[in-house]
Amino acid sequence: MWIGAHVSSAQGLTAAVKTVIEMQGNTFQFFTRNPRGGKARALDSEDIREANKLMKINNFGPVVAHAPYTYNLASAKKNVRAFSRLTLKDDLLRIKAMGVPYLVLHVGSHGGQGEEKGLALVGEGLRGLLTDLPEGTMILLEGMAGQGTELGYTFEHLAQIIQACDGHSGLGVCLDSCHLTGAGYDLADLAGFKDEFEQVVGWERLKAFHLNDSLYPLASKRDRHAKLGEGHLGLEIIKKIVRDPDIQKVPLILETPHDNLGYAQEIALVKKISS
Repeated sequence: MWIGAHVSSAQGLTAAVKTVIEMQGNTFQFFTRNPRGGKARALDSEDIREANKLMKINNFGPVVAHAPYTYNLASAKKNVRAFSRLTLKDDLLRIKAMGVPYLVLHVGSHGGQGEEKGLALVGEGLRGLLTDLPEGTMILLEGMAGQGTELGYTFEHLAQIIQACDGHSGLGVCLDSCHLTGAGYDLADLAGFKDEFEQVVGWERLKAFHLNDSLYPLASKRDRHAKLGEGHLGLEIIKKIVRDPDIQKVPLILETPHDNLGYAQEIALVKKISS
């Protein structure tokens, strides 16, 4: 099993890896740049070499980068869509240089244009990016809770975007247990959830899983993460998720409201309940 947390890379990739090792994790997620926008930190080839060396020694699984929240390929504003495409392209080149395979992307918000228009714009934006996708990298569409006008909260949305990109092999999916709950997918019926995802999207597309409890109940359309066992999912459902052999094949990333010590405790908890 690959289990880790979202950590800061502000002090470099090596510092992030050392933080995760202290947590007893073996994967992690980090923002490619400030999540609210801003200039990306300059890459340091020595830092990248040292980080990858440490990850190899400590048997890390695939690492996940997360795009900033400011990107919106579904925006009604042409300049916002253009900025999102340009910066995503730069982020993909950056993670390629780091040896990181996955870039998680929020599908976007249609802002009142309607879901069909928003989804069409996302497909259009991604097609251009996928033409020049750096080798060894993938864009992972994150399933959302359906808050406001955000897209990607149904498996059908995710499938529609993938189909609009001709099923490109560079597109994958990242699911989130809190978002799934908000969107109305009942993880208490894990077999039913898995079957639906397989039928609509295809299990081979799942490349990462955000492991979070949910502050709000099933089908709330609200996105607020809770600590494991302290939300509407509860520890028994979390246990089902982390024991599933298919979910165990992808990186499990904690995004619960914790500091590093709290993440270390949750990583130990997940290891304990996973077998």
